[in-house]
Amino acid sequence: MARNYGVYSIQLDGRWSLEDLYRFPRTYEQAYFALEALVPSDSDIDYERVERAFSAFPWQGGYSAVNFYNQLKYATPLAGRPSIVAIQYASPGFINLALILEQAQTLAAIVAAVAGSITACNALYNKIINDLQRRKLLRIEVEKAEVALSREQLKLIREYNMELAALLNIGTPDALDERTKRPLVSLKILLSVYRRIRTLAEYHNKHKAILPTHVPPYARLPPPQGDLF
Repeated sequence: MARNYGVYSIQLDGRWSLEDLYRFPRTYEQAYFALEALVPSDSDIDYERVERAFSAFPWQGGYSAVNFYNQLKYATPLAGRPSIVAIQYASPGFINLALILEQAQTLAAIVAAVAGSITACNALYNKIINDLQRRKLLRIEVEKAEVALSREQLKLIREYNMELAALLNIGTPDALDERTKRPLVSLKILLSVYRRIRTLAEYHNKHKAILPTHVPPYARLPPPQGDLF
């Protein structure tokens, strides 16, 4: 897949709060970095950092998620990290970001798909979460999961991974499982990524932030020089 650097314009509308100004950019950034790591590409992402992000954290609470997304961010070269070029708060307004255009378009397509079937997507998410809670698997130490999980539980977890990977349009979870070495960790990561996609879909459905799936040719720019991690 081609990787073109350029300016990506997100359309804003409606009334925004200070919380929105924190929540939306942070969620967008985390979803962007997660997609960069989940979808195979020929990018120059630091895969050693990515491998560490996928395997280093216990995934028993929010602290693990924060560190996971931070590791993915720092694995992405500076030229690939979204940065604000311009912002205008109006009705309508915009946020212009410099980033990898194909990455932004792929994310936009996933958000639009989830936004268009949000009830069904949330039903699947809630079914999985409720089942994991019932089975007391959300807080289990992943290091113990290899021996603690029954064959039936592992089969169910792999089925959930397949469903979520399809929902997020990332193909199969095989590459993710290869990185985590633990299907339960793969499932927790996919659930975490879905929550961020869902938040972006909510902004879409409220017409507060629309992510375009296509960009004009003039949006492309030469990548910045001196790209360092």
